[in-house]
Amino acid sequence: MPFPPGVATVTLTGRYCHPDGTPISGTVTFSAPSLLTISGADTIATGSVTVTLVDGAFSVVLIATDNASAQPTDWLYNVIERLQDVSSRSYAIALPQGTPNVNLADIAPANPNAGNYIPVIGPAGTPGKTILSGTGAPGVGTGIAGDFYIDTATWTIYGPKTGTWPSGVALAGSGLISSVNGLTGAVVLDADDVGADPAGTSATAIAGEVTRANAAYAAASVTGRVTTAEATIAAQLRKSIRRGGIPDPSLIDPLYSGTAPTIVTNQTTTSSITTPIKHAPPLVTLAGSDVRGDFLFVGATDFAIGASAPDTSYALPTSKIPHTYASGQSSWALEFVTDAPEFELRFKYISSASMYRLTIDGRPVTLAPQSVGGTTAGSGHMMKVTLGSSTYRRIRFDLYSVPFGGIYIGSDYRLYRPVTTRGRLMVLGDSITDGSAQNAGGGTGTWLYRAARMLGVTDVWDQARGGTGYITAGSYAVFGDRLAADVTAYSPDVLIIKGGYNDNGGSQPTISTAAAALYSAAKSALPSTQIIVVGPIAPTASPASGIVNTDNTLKAAAQAAGLPFISLVTGETRNEAGTVISSQTAYITTANVATYIGADGVHPTDAGHEALARWMTRALTPLLPL
Repeated sequence: MPFPPGVATVTLTGRYCHPDGTPISGTVTFSAPSLLTISGADTIATGSVTVTLVDGAFSVVLIATDNASAQPTDWLYNVIERLQDVSSRSYAIALPQGTPNVNLADIAPANPNAGNYIPVIGPAGTPGKTILSGTGAPGVGTGIAGDFYIDTATWTIYGPKTGTWPSGVALAGSGLISSVNGLTGAVVLDADDVGADPAGTSATAIAGEVTRANAAYAAASVTGRVTTAEATIAAQLRKSIRRGGIPDPSLIDPLYSGTAPTIVTNQTTTSSITTPIKHAPPLVTLAGSDVRGDFLFVGATDFAIGASAPDTSYALPTSKIPHTYASGQSSWALEFVTDAPEFELRFKYISSASMYRLTIDGRPVTLAPQSVGGTTAGSGHMMKVTLGSSTYRRIRFDLYSVPFGGIYIGSDYRLYRPVTTRGRLMVLGDSITDGSAQNAGGGTGTWLYRAARMLGVTDVWDQARGGTGYITAGSYAVFGDRLAADVTAYSPDVLIIKGGYNDNGGSQPTISTAAAALYSAAKSALPSTQIIVVGPIAPTASPASGIVNTDNTLKAAAQAAGLPFISLVTGETRNEAGTVISSQTAYITTANVATYIGADGVHPTDAGHEALARWMTRALTPLLPL
């Protein structure tokens, strides 16, 4: 179907082949922002486009990234390559309309091993600290907080500026510098004087280093200047989740060991921070000094805002069934890096079930999700987090039933988006993964989030819904009917299909048929995804026959489909060929059932999910590539 008049497009082509020239099979997905509005063409675009390689090649017409009336502006496509026998990767590209025909090989990162970033020019960011100069002392209105100033008439330096300029310090004749490397007078240093390589000999090494993932942290820490381009950095590799480097799961997932932050929640939408800047979520209207927040959203996407106030000020993802704002994705996370010593999370309070988990520099402050501390349901609140010092930190909020209204920081500080690590881990499952009344924090408090941390994964997706299964729809839909919209649309690197408990009273042949169809459809739609099947939970030490039979049925279906299978009933992990490659004690035993299973006799407690996370990590690890 042709695009409406007024929508500028670009034709993108590409070709993939093995070193011997034979074509590679697979898919390439191009994702635009969750909602792209082109007002000049009366058009709203959303979602992603996936092309299947034909003889290793593709051609697709896409909306240009610089349409004059598009909102947001300065956006990029996220590209996910899923190729046969090749680790998947993800990066960002711009497709300006000035170049109507583009080959992907001309703009994709040429050397994936060089690091996680490729430079993309973005809009100018907020001015950072700098060194100014002029003749005479600086005036009151000169510069901003943190700047230095040099009076070139007297060679006096002033700074750093706070509210006013401090007294100057003489540079010339002050005795501050008497010689350089033992040389005096007009000093010129060559490479030998400073122990450096001659010009050009280290260019390759330097180029390799500045593209590493830590460059963003290093540059930000040194200069304090982070533009939108540096913040987004624009590209990252998404590799398959691997077991290399994973320590003993019994010894990992430590708590944050730094100074404990002070966290206070108040029922207000007015910031208490001096000269605050609101970094707003997608679609929320900007006002005054507000800016669009450069957040890393993980575990969900396709954000929406409510139709009427106050919900127009709060965003929720809609990437899980039923894909609506009112019944949106309860469990998801956002991350950002900031040097602010304090910040505020704005949210709408839903109920006492609304929970969060704060993580700083990769370590959770608490293992269990905590109450957001709201007062009046339906009202706006501010959660203020005081960290005590200004230094760059990676902040993560795991949220459960928390409509998100933005992050506020002081105008002198920066906020930018980090990158994900170790790929996208997703579970299609039931309430054992999505959470229940027996554990805190819904899906954010189940085994999945903790196991993901043990595996080093930040982009973890809870695509589970309570009451569902292979043949049981519950209040939503069966697994097979949820596959396309809830799973394949978001291209996981590792997909765990975990369920069967809700089916165990049904016909085993019917379960077998549904499982075979699901596994076949998943393999076809996700040729580069590692798919792992996990059987039903057995919440008693002596599993009922229906659970044992369902476990065996799913094991047989997985083996027939060439998929690995993990049994919580037997403790066995089987590879694609059906061979047992590791074994441990069944998840539930006589010794632990009273502690691990809640009062409803089915769902794990907080302690049960903590143990299941370690159990699942041990079961999954031998299946992951090195």
